[in-house]
Amino acid sequence: MKKLLVIALVALSLVACRPKSSVPEDSVRELCEYMISTYPQATLQDVYKTCYQDFFGAEHLMQDTAAARAYLHYELNELRSERVNELGMPMREPTGFRHRFERINLAMVLNGKMSEETLLQLFIDAAGKDNALHEHWADEWAEIEAIALQVQPAWQNEELQALLRQAAAGNHAVHHSEAFRNTYKPHYRIIRQ
Repeated sequence: MKKLLVIALVALSLVACRPKSSVPEDSVRELCEYMISTYPQATLQDVYKTCYQDFFGAEHLMQDTAAARAYLHYELNELRSERVNELGMPMREPTGFRHRFERINLAMVLNGKMSEETLLQLFIDAAGKDNALHEHWADEWAEIEAIALQVQPAWQNEELQALLRQAAAGNHAVHHSEAFRNTYKPHYRIIRQ
């Protein structure tokens, strides 16, 4: 009997240590409505991406500052041949529903509104360690997914949902969906708000 009581107390303490719902439903609904109106071709994968960026910041992108500098320079040179007005994202856009970080469209640099060096430094600063809100991204994603699918039932896709849950379980980032990339041509860096 004592053994059973100890097991029950341990189980209760583990449940108590998990964060309570950290997802404000109204804010997630607002994010989903924004995604639907701004990016009609977005999928649940794109909701995951912006919420992941909001939760973790830019850390998954920053392994080496020299490589980050070189890739930003390369990407800007590639974009110079495109017409900047055809980059289909806003110049500045908050991430996720908490808006802890912001996406800065590379067109800001191409249009002379921000220097390449300034953007690079802001990006590096956003990649500081320990940006994650807590250790339970998979739990948070499960809540976000449930709300997102209520807002936009057309985002239901069992295979994609399983892949996103698997990514969340490992705290992994994902790319934008192919539809999002093809339609909106996302070229940006994440900075702190």
